[in-house]
Amino acid sequence: MIKKQKKKADSGSSNWQQLAPKSSRRPASYAAFRKRIIKFTKVFVLLAILCVLGGVAWFIQQWDKSDSGPLDLTGPGEPVSKLIFSTDGVLHKRWFQNWFGPLRNRTLMDLDINVIQAELCKEPQITFAQVIRQFPSTLSIKIKEKKPVLRLCLRSKSKGEQTWLVSGEGSLYLGTGYGKASISHLPFLNIEPSLLKQKVNGAGFEDLEGIPVVAPLLEIARRDFPSIYNDWQVLSYHRPQDNDPGAHIHLKSMKVRNLRFAPRNFASQLRRLKYLLLEPDFRRNSVIESIDLSHDRSVFAKLNPS
Repeated sequence: MIKKQKKKADSGSSNWQQLAPKSSRRPASYAAFRKRIIKFTKVFVLLAILCVLGGVAWFIQQWDKSDSGPLDLTGPGEPVSKLIFSTDGVLHKRWFQNWFGPLRNRTLMDLDINVIQAELCKEPQITFAQVIRQFPSTLSIKIKEKKPVLRLCLRSKSKGEQTWLVSGEGSLYLGTGYGKASISHLPFLNIEPSLLKQKVNGAGFEDLEGIPVVAPLLEIARRDFPSIYNDWQVLSYHRPQDNDPGAHIHLKSMKVRNLRFAPRNFASQLRRLKYLLLEPDFRRNSVIESIDLSHDRSVFAKLNPS
């Protein structure tokens, strides 16, 4: 009887043990799992920071011990083997080579392209310069030049007679690379000495204020009325930037000894001049004394030279 009761007790105890939940290593909830992940991440980040700091300290230590000089990230490079030179004017590659000097044994990284550009733009004949490295060994130069519209002859005791070129913007410069044929068509400029002012450093002259007003007349005549333009020899002007009856542009040519324009409406005045020169009376005269186009639609002309 006692044994049966004990057996039942043991059987009940065994059943309760079977109903007890089994232990698991997974967290009992999402919050516990998240807490464990955050803790693991903090440890990992701390270890990563320590590794980076250790690497930086080692690199600095090796840098201080090194006697090899600064670190060269560009590599040895190749000597410049090709020069590309382009311009919208008369300068050429040989001019640049003489101006800059030899490129032998110099790599692209040896050349300071910003300095080269700045020095090129200081040249009186150049308005724009672009210098580009084309790896591995090509140097590209692109420039734009001033366009001359007039010639100015000046004489000095030290340098004798010099022909200066006048650009459409009014700047004066001693041209380089121009052949006689390339500037022989340009009229000469006759200017009052008081309008010609030397620069402070003595290198050349200040820009002429009246030329930007005069230049369009020359451009229109050269482009649209070449037979008239090619006959022009000497140009002078009087206050062309002012808008009054006294302001004018004066030209001397083989056909017309004295030709006067108002400093405005150039195309209209040139058309009237063309029609006038086609008139029989004007065509019969090899030389015309004067034609004045500066009075709007009125034209004053004198056929026979005095």
